Amino acid sequence: MTRATTTTTAGTQPAVPLFSAPPVAAALANASDDLTAAVYDEETGVTSLYRSGVAEDTASIMKVDILATMLAQSQAQGTGLSEAQQDLAQPMIEQSNDDDAQDLWDAEGGATAVGGFDRSAGLTQTTPDAAGYWGLSTTTALDQVELLKVVAFPNNVLTDASRAYELGLMSNVDADQSWGVSAGVAPGSTIAIKNGWLPLDSGGWQINSIGYINGDGRNYVIAVLSSGNATEAQGIDTIESLSTAVWQELAPAP
Repeated sequence: MTRATTTTTAGTQPAVPLFSAPPVAAALANASDDLTAAVYDEETGVTSLYRSGVAEDTASIMKVDILATMLAQSQAQGTGLSEAQQDLAQPMIEQSNDDDAQDLWDAEGGATAVGGFDRSAGLTQTTPDAAGYWGLSTTTALDQVELLKVVAFPNNVLTDASRAYELGLMSNVDADQSWGVSAGVAPGSTIAIKNGWLPLDSGGWQINSIGYINGDGRNYVIAVLSSGNATEAQGIDTIESLSTAVWQELAPAP
């Protein structure tokens, strides 16, 4: 298991890997041993990983995958989402409505359909729950970054129209759900996020936050997943400290 790594897919590798940079490392100092994270910086083409390969329950971040699957299906059929599908998709993302997520999950074909989409999108470490409990699907931070890249940046999986629709919903989540990887980001930036939170049977909380950030010379996607949180607030605070440090560290050179 790797604590912190940086891989270069294009551009120049930074002098100090992101998660080893002092401000980011300081934000991680009090993090749970069960926290894992990934960042893809579109400006440099660099993907940075913290505790790569660690799988976590998705909780409600799975809703991004559910909607992306439905959008891909509508593309294959040569149609957009129906009005009924949009009436489910909007509250599923903006309000994190679980019933609407279940309806879309069932309608698109559940774990089989989502798994097929994930393979087409390059996700190799995500397992949609075969029993239908989509929030108990498992994933890694790297896979969530791969999913966000398909939603945020031009690609051959989702059309620009599909991407714009999903990003639009993620940019308009209810105010009480705008925490997490949006923390520390400059006003006026584009912020598209989805959070997940789940009390665990084993005790503590699963707290996840994923998103796309663009503004003030930054353009990146980020995923932070954590399960070893004594309280919901503790998990949120840790992710927000990390988000703030990542934003600062990715500042463009003067």
